[in-house]
Amino acid sequence: MADEINLQRGLNQTVDVTYLLAGQTVPVNLGAAGVYSASMVIRRMDGDGIQGAVIDTLTTANSRIVLVDDPPATGPNIQLLWDTDESEALPNETLTVHGGLKITKVATDEVDHHIRLTFALIQEIIA
Repeated sequence: MADEINLQRGLNQTVDVTYLLAGQTVPVNLGAAGVYSASMVIRRMDGDGIQGAVIDTLTTANSRIVLVDDPPATGPNIQLLWDTDESEALPNETLTVHGGLKITKVATDEVDHHIRLTFALIQEIIA
């Protein structure tokens, strides 16, 4: 499993993700116009499951997920975006949360790729 992705509350930030298919060395090209859409719901843990409260929702429709067209060989091929207002809406506590990034083929409305991401929210020190 990959390491946690640090996400700082109150900070404008972009998280670059490089997604490779098993056995491949080049990132998947997900950004061809109109081929894929994406969404990710980030949730708190609820006991042993991930059905806790929703922390944030990102989509290609709200321009918070960018699927990079013709990504470089080293990636990234996915960008997750938070502006300052969006990151200030995150809980102001140190917390580990999980996101399920679903990449859907637009023509068939079928999920082609699903990626589980773990985020470490970093509490903002405020006056």
